[in-house]
Amino acid sequence: MKGRFINQAVLAIMFLCQLSTSLATEASDANDSSKYLDAVRKFADNVLKYGRDTYGPKHTPLFVDGLHAESL
Repeated sequence: MKGRFINQAVLAIMFLCQLSTSLATEASDANDSSKYLDAVRKFADNVLKYGRDTYGPKHTPLFVDGLHAESL
């Protein structure tokens, strides 16, 4: 019983150390991650707007997997 408590305490301490480390690195990279998030959001918006299957007599709900950056 005592050994189980020690194991759980050690795991909890390791989890808290890992959590605090990951939160510290995320805070310093907030500007970098928002830059990437903006790029992903812009790509997704462009795919929804310009990347639908509108060619041919039958239009399907398919999306393209990439768009040309300048001509879309």
